[in-house]
Amino acid sequence: MTRASELNTDLPEVTPTPEMAALGEQLSTPAAVTRRRILVGGAVAAMGTALAACSSSKKKKTTPSSAGGASTSSAPSTGASSGGASGDLAVATLAAGLEVLAVGTYKAALDAAGAGKLGKVPPAVAEYVKTAMAQHQVHLDTLNKVLKGGGQPEVTAPNATLKPTVDAAFAKVKDAAGAAELALMLEEIAAQTYLKAIPTLTDKASIMAAGQIYIIDQQHQAILLYALGMYPVPVTFVKTDKAVAS
Repeated sequence: MTRASELNTDLPEVTPTPEMAALGEQLSTPAAVTRRRILVGGAVAAMGTALAACSSSKKKKTTPSSAGGASTSSAPSTGASSGGASGDLAVATLAAGLEVLAVGTYKAALDAAGAGKLGKVPPAVAEYVKTAMAQHQVHLDTLNKVLKGGGQPEVTAPNATLKPTVDAAFAKVKDAAGAAELALMLEEIAAQTYLKAIPTLTDKASIMAAGQIYIIDQQHQAILLYALGMYPVPVTFVKTDKAVAS
């Protein structure tokens, strides 16, 4: 990864507004809660299956073949696979794939909102989406700079395991509430992946950078939870059961 100072940006910050509070009330109505539960229930189950498949796939890749050689793998790609990377670079590759997915999902939400497919979207929410997308892009650019410096290909494709599930969930999004719930799940996965990776990192700059990005993802969750009418800091200790395996 990189030095902590390289992660500092002048991106605009979202501050609480009357519109955000109104959205919280709007999304807390019985009808909105019911819609969210249906969407989130199916998406969470699908995400769990995808994460399990990702973990299983990682294990299979490390199993020697019957001929005694390593399992066959494709050449290094620009996708979310760690390819020939190892250690800190493997973590950076994995994280970059998640950042691509986050940027793409937020962009899709902006496009859908612009096309009027999400109904009325409060200005504060639109501001948050733009800010979060820009921050994820900065994280991606930083990770790719590190990968390039380490002799690894830059990541330009989203995590291949999670993308189909995210696309399927996004296709069911009909309003700002659904988009916020999907974004919340992605932020949880990303944050927990960084948190789980920190103890495995060896470079001090990598540890610092992962910690900085993790904090931002947690802040994103707090805003989304608040917008959805839920308490913004719901847990005392963050778990890592939703983390993507490296």
